[in-house]
Amino acid sequence: MMSNSHRIMTARRAIIHHYATSDVHLRRSLCSVPIRGSPTTFISRDGITNAHSSCNSINACSNINAIIRKKPHIKYTYINNTKRHYNFASSQYASAFTEIPTPDVDKIRKDAVEYLDGFDKKLWYDDPVCSILLGEKLTAPPSNLHTTQDSLSNPNGHQYFATPTQITSLLTHIQTYHSPYLDIRPQIRRMEHKLLYDHAGFLIGNQCLDFAKQDGVTEIEESIMANSVERKLNDGLLESEMEGKVVIERKPIFVSCVSNFTNFLDLFRKTLRSMELGIPCVVLGRSHTIQHSYRWTELLVDLMKEEGIDPGMLTYLSCQLDDIKHITASCTDQAGMLYTTCSRQLAKSIKSTYPNTVASTGGPNTLITTEWTKPVQDAIRMSASIECAGQCTALRHAVVPDTVQLSDIEDMFNDITHESSPVEALRHRSFDGVFPQHGGTSAPAFDGTAEYKKHAAKDAYFKVSNEFPSPANDKMEEYWRKVVVDFSNVVPTSSSQKQKAGDKVIELSRWLVRHQPISLAVNARRSHVFDLGRTLFENTSLVVTTIGSTDKEYAPPAMTCQARPQDAECFGEFPPRKAMGEYTKYPVIIPSSTPSYDTHYQVEYLQSLATDDLDCPPFVKDWLNDVSDSAVKGYCIELIRYLADATAENPKRGFGTGRTALWGLQRPPLLEGCRTLLRCGNNVTMDDLSPIFLLFYATNARSQVELSVDGIMNQQLLDSLVKHDLDNHIFKVVVETDDSMEHRVNVDSENFYNVVQVPASGGDVDRGIMRRFPAMPGQFASLYLPMGHIKSTMKNDEEFVKYFGESEKWLKMAW
Repeated sequence: MMSNSHRIMTARRAIIHHYATSDVHLRRSLCSVPIRGSPTTFISRDGITNAHSSCNSINACSNINAIIRKKPHIKYTYINNTKRHYNFASSQYASAFTEIPTPDVDKIRKDAVEYLDGFDKKLWYDDPVCSILLGEKLTAPPSNLHTTQDSLSNPNGHQYFATPTQITSLLTHIQTYHSPYLDIRPQIRRMEHKLLYDHAGFLIGNQCLDFAKQDGVTEIEESIMANSVERKLNDGLLESEMEGKVVIERKPIFVSCVSNFTNFLDLFRKTLRSMELGIPCVVLGRSHTIQHSYRWTELLVDLMKEEGIDPGMLTYLSCQLDDIKHITASCTDQAGMLYTTCSRQLAKSIKSTYPNTVASTGGPNTLITTEWTKPVQDAIRMSASIECAGQCTALRHAVVPDTVQLSDIEDMFNDITHESSPVEALRHRSFDGVFPQHGGTSAPAFDGTAEYKKHAAKDAYFKVSNEFPSPANDKMEEYWRKVVVDFSNVVPTSSSQKQKAGDKVIELSRWLVRHQPISLAVNARRSHVFDLGRTLFENTSLVVTTIGSTDKEYAPPAMTCQARPQDAECFGEFPPRKAMGEYTKYPVIIPSSTPSYDTHYQVEYLQSLATDDLDCPPFVKDWLNDVSDSAVKGYCIELIRYLADATAENPKRGFGTGRTALWGLQRPPLLEGCRTLLRCGNNVTMDDLSPIFLLFYATNARSQVELSVDGIMNQQLLDSLVKHDLDNHIFKVVVETDDSMEHRVNVDSENFYNVVQVPASGGDVDRGIMRRFPAMPGQFASLYLPMGHIKSTMKNDEEFVKYFGESEKWLKMAW
């Protein structure tokens, strides 16, 4: 007879096979939405359904979950194949960008305006924000009732802070709750459909009122499309778990909401994508702009009741900051990841007390132009003021011709539009209006002795320097929600200064590596911009680079605030590489499967992988043969398979129709002398070094890595390295003590892109799960290698594709 776990395994595999092979064509309903790439497939009110992202047998799924609730932790029989659905840039990942729904943007906007027209401001006062536990609201005495504020510091409602007794109850729940589910995708995706098509106006309107977001319509449009991609990535992750390869951690996660993109990032990417794979979510309250994220949590609770989902799966913490810190710090062992999108300063603070923090952080987004044309000025102004400087890709630094002076910038900002309210901005289809003199955040000092100048009539601040910004502690102040731009007028305009111009580009490249903006926009004459853009692209490691022009209408100037992840304009907010560990456990690339950030390999699966089955040259197999632990060797084999698959076509072309994008894995910056140092202490073995080192050794990044080995204390490792063509200088090894290494790095800090202390072995295996390395090889690679996209503002730009597709910056295998 089959065991209960085997029955579950067989039934669930049958369902997954059905997901992957069914040709689902649902009847059209009144709100059917056509899907990109599949004109005969539709999304209907009956549920989000397509061949990749949903189950056509809801009853079957519900029955399986009835079994799973009794025994959620089961041992699977692994299936050995090479699918890598959810790893960035893999062939399966690329296939997730098909069958994308096309939203009805006009209807979405109409619903938002109607919601705002009927909104009663008393509601948020009469129904205060409060903690939610097991589906019940936790109200408190009047002494705990406080007034909430929107992002512009205007009062907008009431909030109950949790009492000490309630805090204890909330903490106990988080520490003791165990998810009864492995898979509730059908239920969650029905909820998701209602949110996107029945409640879009609610989501946009509340965000508009609370955050003062002008264009929440585009965010919902992006959600409808990008959610489709991330659902497929989740399907692939679950399939790998069913095949016995990985285990998804189902401890409660913390969701720390970001105001400006909470509907896509927090509601859908983090909360729903986690809950559908059985991961409980704890949504954290904020010190301001708390109303709109609370209201969607409140709505989720109601939708969960309709679907019969255990109310313990979703918790809301309405607590003072110190109490939230206490709760999270008390749950480091019982809870999973804490996901946040925030400033670098805040991310660093959070991670210092909660090591399993996965943070997306901002950065000083930069635009460079060689000409000061009116269209370029418009691009600068719009990039700087987008969402009143509240969008993560808002411009902070502009590199302009040496002829540009303060008066030119003053004239440019004359065209800023002041908006009376975000509601009016939404009606006017505005996205870059400025709310003058709002009290949401402090402006930079602008008195007679200050370095910033305030515009005479507009709420904008700027300064001009003939050098790149060099702030104290090398950290630029964000001035969130204020239009503040540092202008570096360093681009030579004289044709006789070509050498100086080249030197400035390299200097800017090093500045960008040091500060790691999210986005770089490059503008010059079409005849010159490709050379300029490729130099900057190859010498940096930004996730988003956009190439425009100053002289061709068909290739308009690039802005910093352009990225559509649903079109494979993959997006991410990476911290500076050398300091990444201070801010986040892993960098986040979008689209991706959020549950995969806390997923781990089954050791038995890794041990089943054999070097003989790997299609690679002898030098890689020779290296792998020196790895003694079979699980570590198996993980290395997974890495090589992933890299070979992801780089078989690298870069890949994006799917957008309005612009032309290339995306994929990249090498570290190609700046002369710039390298990654891997420090191997006295206990580091070949097993410890191999997963990281193979990312370089097996690819065209091999010349960009340097091994630092303590030769006296670790002669065994040094002897092993000598065996692998050390004399042929395939890679560089420096034999030195810790003190010598630290001195060398400090003296030549600018040339070390990354400094990695290779962790020594220990505690690799826990409960049959390999915990040292994450399930996603692409995620592991992101700790050491850049990734992202570069695009042209011109559609169908074949010249761009050819020129940038041939760049040596794209990662390739070393064979």
